Amino acid sequence: MDYKYDIISFDNKIPATLKVENIDSKTRKTELLWHREPELVYVMSGKAECVINGEEQTLDKGEFVLLNSEDVHLARPLEDSSCSLLFVIFSLEYIKQFKNAVDGLLFDIDSVSGIRESVGNLLGKISDSYGNNSAYVSMLQIAYVNQIYYLLLEHCVCYRRLPNSSEIPKRDFSYAKTAISYINENYSREITLDEISSIVNLSPSYFSKYFKKVTQTSFSEYLANLRLEKAIRDMLDNNTSVSAAALKNGFANVKSFITQCKKVYNCTPAQYKKRITEKNVKVKTH
Repeated sequence: MDYKYDIISFDNKIPATLKVENIDSKTRKTELLWHREPELVYVMSGKAECVINGEEQTLDKGEFVLLNSEDVHLARPLEDSSCSLLFVIFSLEYIKQFKNAVDGLLFDIDSVSGIRESVGNLLGKISDSYGNNSAYVSMLQIAYVNQIYYLLLEHCVCYRRLPNSSEIPKRDFSYAKTAISYINENYSREITLDEISSIVNLSPSYFSKYFKKVTQTSFSEYLANLRLEKAIRDMLDNNTSVSAAALKNGFANVKSFITQCKKVYNCTPAQYKKRITEKNVKVKTH
């Protein structure tokens, strides 16, 4: 599992970043992201599993979720399936043209009856536009995105989280973000529970329970999954050998790499690489 701050880039001509991803469960990510920009995730086909601030939900085709600023999230297909997802990531700079202060700006899409349905219909139109070969299709997409902006800003602004507010959030991810940023920088060497808990000034026992609660995985399992994904990526992108990928990415030995890969993917690293390589070859030949 990876868990990182995501930097979003925007085209100045478009008021939002639009992305479509076709995801297969055989390459399903366990990567948790967070960023300042609000985002909508819409299921174009298949079924998706979304995790938002530690809470899971399943989305069918035509359904979507709204992610507020700094929500920790991931979206992926259900096991043994695939899905197509549309991501609409809003620009805070664009919002500033209409609303001066955007820090702590949150949206509650269910605060007014009918808004969720209206936004869903607009997301469906954006989804359909990807089958439009017109040179002017981006004009349609901009129009739909601006209608979504209007609905959110007019009806869904619920409250601002002030920097010095004494309000305690429902789930506090601040320690997890600090810890995981540290883990992401140091995963290739040994990291102990005592070391990581000291980074966030918590006792090892408290940190262990806290980390499991907010990320839904233990510290040791998170670290093992992160190393696994990094090692597999080295094998796929750089043709690194199994033994070299294991040692480069923090595994104590090749056996622990193979054991973790079997646990997650039900096959060895070499078998997993072969599966993905053969799949990519089939896609290219079609």
